[in-house]
Amino acid sequence: MKKWFFSDNGKVTGPLELKESNELVSKNPDLYAWHPSYTHWVPVSCIDEFEVSMTPPPPPIEIPKDLIDGLIGEEKELITTLDRIDKTIKITSDSLYEIDAELDNYGQIAHNLTEEVRAVVKTIEEQYAALQKNLANVIKTDY
Repeated sequence: MKKWFFSDNGKVTGPLELKESNELVSKNPDLYAWHPSYTHWVPVSCIDEFEVSMTPPPPPIEIPKDLIDGLIGEEKELITTLDRIDKTIKITSDSLYEIDAELDNYGQIAHNLTEEVRAVVKTIEEQYAALQKNLANVIKTDY
């Protein structure tokens, strides 16, 4: 005959035979049961061998209208806040796009100016080198 063990919040009872088990289960339908053929503890309501009479839970209470109205009001406020946040994000995104475009423009201007300065410096260096050469020739002819 099968012997059953029962757990009631960690307190183990058993081994019990089926008749004793059904008596225990009828007094406490929230137990968990285990038998050596099981791999884990199982609620007694899930084991067909036990005569468990379960009372259905009471139906949910109706939610008061003032509570529903309050929640609807909060929902509307949240939607308004989210709309405002969405608009702020869009404005910020557009502004960042404009700033990025301006930065690209300034970067191109800076690059162009740098190239112009390099060209002018190169010209000045070439003129300086030519003047030094002329000066060296003048000094040679004087001696």
